[in-house]
Order: sequence, then C-alpha cells, then structure tokens
Amino acid sequence: MKTIVLCAGGHARVVIEALRSRDITLFGITDADAAAAATIAGVPYLGNDDVVDGMNPSEVQLANGCGNRSNKQGSGLAPRRKLYERFARKNFKFPPVIHAQAIVASDAKIGDGVQIMAGAIVQAGATIGENVIINTGAIVEHDCEVAAHAHIAPGAILCGAVTVGEESHIGAGAVILQGRIVKRAAVIGAGQVIRQNVADEAIVAAAGNRT
Repeated sequence: MKTIVLCAGGHARVVIEALRSRDITLFGITDADAAAAATIAGVPYLGNDDVVDGMNPSEVQLANGCGNRSNKQGSGLAPRRKLYERFARKNFKFPPVIHAQAIVASDAKIGDGVQIMAGAIVQAGATIGENVIINTGAIVEHDCEVAAHAHIAPGAILCGAVTVGEESHIGAGAVILQGRIVKRAAVIGAGQVIRQNVADEAIVAAAGNRT
C-alpha cells in the first residue's frame, strides 16, 4: 500500500514525522506549491492534489497534511475538511496517524483520518471523530467526545467528559473543564480556561470575553 501526504505545509511535516515514527515509508507528497514540497526532505513531490484522482484507492492510502489557522473569522478548518471529504468520497482511505510516542487508551474510539501527535494522551472511553487533530502534547481525558474535523492544539487539555463539536479549534494550552460543551465551529483562544459551555461558532478570545 502506497502512502501519500496531501499538502506540504508545517502541519504536513509533523504528520510525516508521526508516520516515520511508525516506520511507514512515504510514496510521495502533493501540493500546488512545488517549492513548499521541496522543503520536505526525503519525500518525492508528485504534483498537485489532482494526481491522486488517477490512482487506484485499493493501492493508495492518504494522510491529510492540511493544517489550519484560527482567527476572529473562524476556526479555519473548512479547507482541511474539504480536502478530506473530496478523497473520502472517492473511496480513498485515511488510516489514523498515531505517533509512536503518543498514548492512546485501549478502549478509545479513533475515527478514520485522526492524527495523534507526539506526547499526546487520549484516555479511557474517549471518542475521536474522523479527521480530527490531537496535536503535540494535548490531553484528551476520559469519556471526552471530539467531533469530526476538530483540532485540539498543542498542550490543550480536555478534562473528563468534555464535548467538542465539529470543526472547532481548541487553542494551544487551553483548558476545557470537566463536562463542558464546546459546540460546532467554535474557537477557543490559546491559554483560555473554559468554565461554561460555548455556543456554535463562538470565539473565546480572552477569559470572560466572547466576540
């Protein structure tokens, strides 16, 4: 089975290191920007994403290297979701990417395309939806539910039984207290401590301040 990484930005480099930690040999990388792809040592550049369309899904598996940048306009996760769904509809598989130095409970439910990076911890009873990023050093505690296409950024902590909605971004070092709900497409800023539920598409940019 050939493994191809889609996109050649910073997140893709982290995904590649996670794959290599599992001794997975990469067939190549795709991106519209050949110069960006050239910065990733040891991975052949195949062209833009369209080259995958002509491949056989039974012979190729994919890893989503598209990251996001959240801001006051939203989580920025829509392009990542769009890329994933484009190829999933064509029956390409996105196996979970779990770094060898991540810790994942034996009964955690991990969806297709989930990426769990070095030092991250996913505890007992957690459910992680498809195409989710659990980034470097993030902690997802027991019985949490993270819906599809969300991003738990480096060092963020979801305490027990937290729910995170689709396409939501939990910023670096943020803490979501036990049992709280962060709904769809919300953005939690870096370092924030969430003590109350957060509405759809809300932006929590500073403690007690939503814009």
